[in-house]
Parts: sequence; structure tokens; C-alpha cells
Amino acid sequence: MEQGVWDAPGQGSETATLADVLAFLEASVESLCQVDWSDLDADVLVDAVGRAEIAARRLEAAGARATAELAGLHRQKGRSAGGVAALLAEKLGLARGVVHGRIEAGGRQATPAGRAAAVGEITAEHERIISRAVSGLPGTMGGSATTRFAEELTEFARAVAPARLRTEAARRIAALCPDRGKDREEHQERRRSARLGAVRTDGTSTLTMTLTPRARALVERALGDFGGPGGAVACEPGSDERTPEQRAHDALVHQWALGSTVDPARPKGIATIVVRVTPEQLEEPAALVETDSGTQLSVRQAVSMAGSLPWFVSLLRDGREELHRIDVDAHLGRRLASAIQRLVLYAAHGGCSFPGCTAPARRSQFHHVKEWSRGGPTTVGNGTLGCPVHHAFVGDGPSAWTTVADPGSPGRCTWLPPGVDRLTDV
Repeated sequence: MEQGVWDAPGQGSETATLADVLAFLEASVESLCQVDWSDLDADVLVDAVGRAEIAARRLEAAGARATAELAGLHRQKGRSAGGVAALLAEKLGLARGVVHGRIEAGGRQATPAGRAAAVGEITAEHERIISRAVSGLPGTMGGSATTRFAEELTEFARAVAPARLRTEAARRIAALCPDRGKDREEHQERRRSARLGAVRTDGTSTLTMTLTPRARALVERALGDFGGPGGAVACEPGSDERTPEQRAHDALVHQWALGSTVDPARPKGIATIVVRVTPEQLEEPAALVETDSGTQLSVRQAVSMAGSLPWFVSLLRDGREELHRIDVDAHLGRRLASAIQRLVLYAAHGGCSFPGCTAPARRSQFHHVKEWSRGGPTTVGNGTLGCPVHHAFVGDGPSAWTTVADPGSPGRCTWLPPGVDRLTDV
């Protein structure tokens, strides 16, 4: 039986059997389960939750390694991989797929992601996502390049949720394997579906969809515009008691209702999607580009989204506009910017213009460089983008920031900190 060195409470270092280690673990878990959490303050609870999470991750990794070792012993006796999984699944009361996953994870603990999972830096789900991404790399990649890819994804995984990691892994694989984009659209079109379920006895029904990137971008835009508290319904601030799922439902219904009555001059009601495409990418219809929310789609799909509304597209080549110019400032007497004005700023600025801020365009607001209250017109030239946090920096108080047009960069502005009132003082 495997031996280990451990320090039990109140004892010196001694050699313990695996049975002793497990008994101590079980006793520690039993003690933890008896803790009265209601008597502890927030700081202590935050620390406890973090430590318990790391311990749970390490325990899961240790269990996966033990499961892999046990499976190896059974295979030495002539049992197949499927037979081993079936045997362990029955013994442990688990699904075969879960057991298969543990066996495979236990055999990957020498990889960068496996080592990180073994010490609790990432979850088992993070490790599985990275493993699938590495297995999807082309065989022509060398071992050092593959290892570097795995190390970079593992480092990225330390600070993000599994869903974000999955998206980033797909983006990096697409960048490394551009040829795969040739069949990507056909695959997406084959998988697209929407099924409206039968009406239930209570009058509700279900809608199940598999979305193409274009459809997902539209849904994300609708949720961003109308899916927040108070979105799509009239209510007092702070009184929206709908669940996130109910808000998402209402946002989509609201967007569908607006679909046949879009007015380009209205400040709301248009599901704007920002996609930046270079002239070189336009010559490759299968090339992958991203919306400002990170959804990947092909150039062909991005161009098709413009439909019959040419003001959705602004193409610059060598610094010159090649498409027909529209009167984006036709309503400069209004305080609220129009959808077209916001689109122009989205394309020009990409997101919040406050120095160092990375908030994307879809999370930014139109800001008057020269404030509306001081005679600033609602024009693209007097507009910039500011996320809700930095937009709130601007005001009249002693601690407020101000914005001024930058003569050296037409179409841009400079944010002046409190106490600075001239561009030359920055």
C-alpha cells in the first residue's frame, strides 16, 4: 500500500499508511461539516470558501489519479477500457461517462493543465477544456508549440470561468487552423434549428434553438440592450423583481416586437452589432472575425448581417471612406444620440475612450465631449464613448473629470482629471 509523509495535529512528522491518511481526511471533513458558519464574519467566510474550494479541487484531482491507477490494474488483468468503466461505475454509483472522465484526467496530470488542477489552481472542468483544445490541434504542430499552447491556455484559465476559457480556446484554435473555416459555415448551417413546443395546459410553451454565430450575436445584442434590470419594462429603479431568465425572455420578446418597426433615427430599438473587418479579410469570405462581445463568425456572415441597411457598414481603405456618406448628424438638436451616431462611434472607438479602459462598445454610452448642458451639440464630432463607470466621472463637482476635443487626433477626446482645465496641462 502506498505510503506518505504527513503531519497530524499535535504530532510530529511520521510515516502513515494510506488508510491513516484517509481516516484523518474523513475526520477533518466531519469536523468541517459541524462548523457553525452563521457566527462568522464575511472576511472569515471568504477565506474559508476559498480554502475549501482549493481543497476540493485537489481532492478531486487525487481521486482521478487513484481511479486511473485502479483502471490500469484492471486492464492488466485483461479487462477492456469499457469494462473497467462499467465495473467502477456500478461500484461507485456513477455514470460511465463520469468514470471515463476521471480515468482520463488521472492520466493527464503530467500536462501543464493537469499539474495546475492537481494543486487546485484550476478546476477539473478547466483541465478538460484545455485537454480537448490540445487534442484538436493539427498534427503538424511540434511538441514545443503544443506545450506552449497548453501553458498559455492554463495561465488564462487561472483567472476566468470555464465558459470564457472554452470561447478563448476555440478562438485560438481558429487562429492556428484557418483552413478549418472552409467547412465551418456549412457545419453551422446544418446544425441550426428552432423548435417551438406544443402549448402546455397553462398556456406556456418552449422554444429550443441551436444558434448560428449570427443568431447568437443578435440574441446577445438584444440581451445587452433590454435584458438588464428595468429593461423592456417600465418600473421604478430598484423595483425590478424579475429573475435573469425572465428578463432575458422579455428582452427577446421586446426585440422581436420592434423588428418590423425599426426607425434608424430612434435612440433605442435597433439591435446593433459591431464587427470590425479589414479590407484584407473582406477578400476571404471564410475568414473568422469577432463581434464586440467575442462571438466568432465568418466574414460572409458578418457582411450578410448588414442586409438592406447600408449604414451598418463603414469601410475605410488607406484612411479614405469608400462607401456613401450618410447624414449621421441630422438630429443634432436632440440630447440623445441616434442609433446611427452610436454605430459610427462604435466603429471608430471600439469601446470606452477613458485611458486604459477595456470596456467594449456594447457596454459603453454616448458622451458629449462638450456637455449638452453647456451647449454641446449631439454630433459624432462632439461625441465619444464612455462606460457607465467612467461616464459618471464627468460632472460639475470639485472631484469631477472633464473632456475636451483633441486637436491632434480628430474625432478623439482627452479626459482631464480633477483640477486640470486645459489640454496643455495634462
